[in-house]
Amino acid sequence: MITQQASIKHADRDLYAREKVLNSAINAVDISSGWEAYVEIFDAFYADHVEVNDGTESGPVFGRERIRAVLLKFLVPIHVMAEIGGLSVQIRETPVLGDTRARHIRPGQSI
Repeated sequence: MITQQASIKHADRDLYAREKVLNSAINAVDISSGWEAYVEIFDAFYADHVEVNDGTESGPVFGRERIRAVLLKFLVPIHVMAEIGGLSVQIRETPVLGDTRARHIRPGQSI
């Protein structure tokens, strides 16, 4: 049991480190330069079987291709407004307390 708890704590630290790298990558991109870097980040950090809820669909969206379409529907208009219209865009990171690997991701499953 102690080994399993230590493994979960190590996995949580690993997940935290990956989330920091992911958030840093997202914050480093300038949307006025293009939307492509965000799609590259998505491809690098998320598995093919990822599930998201975009807040507008009737339910969760499954799979990288369907999520990429939702992501582009969001990113392309923002890019156009930033590049052509001069819109200023800032991304803020807000930690979600209590979000742990053990609760949301099965062992051996990638994010």
